[in-house]
This record gives sequence, C-alpha cells and structure tokens, in this order.
Amino acid sequence: MKSLALTKALLLLHIVLVSGAPFIAKRYRKTQMEDQNYWNNLAQNELKRALGVEKNTNVAKNVILFLGDGMSIPTLTAARIYKGQQKNRGGEEGHLTFEAFHHMGLSKTYNVDKQVPDSAGTGTAYLTGVKTNYKTIGFDASIKYDDCQTMYENNKVYSIAKWAQDAGKRSGVVTSTRVTHATPASTYAHVANRDWECDGAIKAEDMQKCPELKDIARQLIEDEPGSSLNVIMGGGYQNFDANAVDRPNDPLDNQWASCKRKDGRDLVKSWLQKKHESGVKHQFVRTRTELNDVDTSDIEYLFALFSNGHMPYEHEKKSLGLDVPTLAEMTEKAIEILSSQDNGFFLLVEGGRIDHAHHDTLAHRALDEAVAMDEAIEKALNLTSEEDTLIVVTADHAHTMSISGYPSRGQEIIGLAALGDDGLPYTTLMYANGPGYNYTTIKDESEGGYLVSRWNISQEVATGWDYTQLAAVPRNSETHGGDDVAIYANGPMAHLFHTLHEQNYIAHAMAYAACIGANQDHCKSTTKTTAGQYTETTAGLYTETTTAGGSTTAALPGVVLALLSALWLRH
Repeated sequence: MKSLALTKALLLLHIVLVSGAPFIAKRYRKTQMEDQNYWNNLAQNELKRALGVEKNTNVAKNVILFLGDGMSIPTLTAARIYKGQQKNRGGEEGHLTFEAFHHMGLSKTYNVDKQVPDSAGTGTAYLTGVKTNYKTIGFDASIKYDDCQTMYENNKVYSIAKWAQDAGKRSGVVTSTRVTHATPASTYAHVANRDWECDGAIKAEDMQKCPELKDIARQLIEDEPGSSLNVIMGGGYQNFDANAVDRPNDPLDNQWASCKRKDGRDLVKSWLQKKHESGVKHQFVRTRTELNDVDTSDIEYLFALFSNGHMPYEHEKKSLGLDVPTLAEMTEKAIEILSSQDNGFFLLVEGGRIDHAHHDTLAHRALDEAVAMDEAIEKALNLTSEEDTLIVVTADHAHTMSISGYPSRGQEIIGLAALGDDGLPYTTLMYANGPGYNYTTIKDESEGGYLVSRWNISQEVATGWDYTQLAAVPRNSETHGGDDVAIYANGPMAHLFHTLHEQNYIAHAMAYAACIGANQDHCKSTTKTTAGQYTETTAGLYTETTTAGGSTTAALPGVVLALLSALWLRH
C-alpha cells in the first residue's frame, strides 16, 4: 500500500511540475452583489410575473415547432451557462430565450419497443401524434423495423404538416441535418428503416420483395405531403442527385449513415420540372448568397440544399467563412415565405447537430449548436406575434452528458472542474459512454495488480472544439439517454403544455391550438343572429352576419358577435 501511495504522490508531483499547478480553470465573475435583498427581490418579481400570466385562448394561425435533437435537460443548463459566458458573464444567472416562455412541461420519450429511443420513432410521435417503433418513420407500431413487407396503407400515420396543408396553410421544414434525416423525414415520409434516405441504402433483396418501395428523398419530391411543402432547407444534396460531386469545404458525406443515389436520378431537376409545370413561383438554391437574393414576397416554394451531407457546425461556418446560412438565417427566410399568405402556416425547425456533437462527445460543439437554435427562436419571436403564433420548443430525446464535479460559480462550463482522487483533472461535462473513453492500465509490480491512469487534460485542450469529453464506457458513438425532456410553449393555447406528457401529445396539442387535424369540435360555435337564425362560426376567426335590419356586421371575431347577440336578447 505504501508503494501505491508513493506512486500517486509522484504522479501528482509530475502534474505540478509539468502544468505549473495541479489545477487551473477559467472563471467568469458575477456582475452584482447577491445578498438577501437581491434574492428576495428576484423571487418577488418572478412571483408578480407568474400571477400576471393569462391564458391565451386564441386560435393559432401559425405553429412553429423548434426541435433540439438530443437537447437534454443537462444540455439546456450547460447551454444557458455557455451563452452567458460568451458575453463574459457567470452564466448560471441567465437564461435561454425560450426559457422565459410562460408555459412548460415534460415529455416521456420512450419508443413503443425501446426504453431509450431514437429520433425516427420520436419524430413520428411528436409530429403525427402516434408513438411507434425504434428506427421507423410514419407508421404505427404494427410496422417491423427493416421489413418493407409490413408497410401498408392502413398502418400509415400522417404528420401535422399534412394536417396544415389540408387546412389550406403553408408548411415548411428547416434543419441543420440532411433534409432526409430522421427528424425532417418524419414530417413527410413512411419507411420501415430510417436509413433508407436514398436508393443506395436499400438492399437489393428489399427491392425485390417490395418493388414499389421508395426511398425518403423520392418520397419528399414525388409524394404528399412532401411535394407540397413550401419550404425545404437543409443539407443532403447527394441523396437527390446521383451525379453529386465534392465541392470546396463540402465533400461527399461518407459517414453518418450517408448514401449516394444509384438510380441515376436527379431529383432536384424533377422538383424544378414539377413546380414549373404547376405554374407556381419557385426557386432552388445551394448557397447563403443565393438564399439572401431570394425575394420572399414573390415566391411560393423554396428548395435549398446547402451541403452534400449534413450542414457544417455553426462555428465552422464562421471560422471557415463558408457561404452557408446559419439556422437563424434559414428560419427568418422560411417565416417570411410562409407568412406571405393569409391562411397561416406550420414550420418545423430542427437544431439537428446538437445530437451529432453529443454522439461524438464533443460537448463544446453541442452547446454552441444549442445556442444557435436559441438565436433562431429569438428571430422567430421577433418576426411573429404571440397573439396568433404558437411556438413550441422541445427535444426528441436526451443524451448521457452530465454536469458534475463541484465547480465554482462562474467556472468555465466547457473546461476543467476539479482533480480526481488520482490527482488528475477532469471536466465539468462528461458522458456515460462514447468515444471519449481514454484510460491507460499500468502494471504495478510491487502490488501484483494494475493501476488505471487517465489522460492528463489541460484547460486549453478541454475547451477546444475537437476535445472529446471523458466517457465511462467505450463506444464508437455515444448513445441517447432515456430521460424526460422539456417542452416550452408560447402563444395561443400554450397552457396546454403544463405537466408530464406522453411525447405524442405534442402533435395533438399543437393541432388543437391551430384548429387543424381530427379534433376541431371546439373550433365551432353557434351564434344566434338578430333575425333569430343560428349560424356556425369558427372560434377566433372573423365572420359576417346580417342583422334584422339588413345591415352587415363584418370582420368581428365570433366571440364578439356572441356577446352582441346576448345583449340584444336581453333587451
């Protein structure tokens, strides 16, 4: 035991000599004195805001769903701190834009057949209102994963994007991933395997068993509701064009379950031809410059593919000066196009690369992507009104990242936390499993056993963009987490999100708020006119009623007409 203690002491001495100190971490300072008056006033002000919250029971003309892929609750906490520290504040006292929404709840994320879910089964749940199986999209749980012969018309389920289209609204999808990836695909596709993004990913035997089987990219271009989406923005060009090639800073994607077309098709050309034949105003773009040139007041359909695979991380767009839009810029363009007609719209915006960074245990990138989505949400709030626009922010699933180590207040969230009992530093953010597993076993001759040694991490290394956080169990790709995730809501009927919900509830609540989909009974009200006749009006919308004297009362909300009728009956 004495030799073991000596070994540890020598190891700690080595760290001190090499690093100059056993532990150095950057710390951001608080901006004000936090005495008892501060905390009492803070709580009283929050209480006043809570007491002043009123339910918004308007009909949601527009619905925007922001989906942070893999945006677990620890991710939210860490991103909040990271956002503040980018502005030289401590971070803990701040908040993300959507954390100021008045209404929130939690979502249970499990798939029908999995305790810890994937993004396909969860996407189907919160977009179609029906939970399903792991790695399947657009079918109920009677589907069998990777079995095309269990795909039938009667077990298909359709998303809120189609419900919006059926109600005469515009619809759109914006993502930082491939537009054929699990989350965006859940708005329009029906597949037994989420990886069937292009025909190159479908096995020959599957095509023999199911000759009519279409890959996800073809479904987006050829089938409803994909072909009727007014806005499609993201990555994944190589899934649409068999002749896609490498471009500067945009190579063909050979990872992330990517594929390349084998059928020789150019589906972008097919989309352009189809829109031309329909006589609608449309445009296809591939760069930020081209997107900026789009006249949003004079276009009905926009198709934008900015990269061959997934879009670059936000920090790469900036550091490399790429001609690629941010998530906020894409969101702004989408809202401008979708809101240029009067019937309203449904828009899905996915911050998809939060998830990818987590899978690689790149916590710094994950937090940066979460803040980028927060910026997109702030942009949406500025472009819409809470009187007629419901904005919902949630995640599809969690990840295994944790926040630990008793770091001091204001300590850099992406940096070191403290020293372990082995005398080596560890970071505040770590993972339960993943590629960050990094341990060395040294044989201890004196004790006849082994010593386990970790990597001696420096603050400089830990805060880099490419640093992989430590993980307890080795895995090539870190897994999802099975935690509940948060739901934040603002606008009409936002109070419907208020407790612990099954994830499929989200689609039903959004549809209820917008008076689309199956449950529309509450959208109708019966009003007695001054002529003694009853008319059916749509709640929250404008109606026109002729009075007994023949005059017309126009452009008044149905609820106002009901009040006027009640007053007339009393007199």
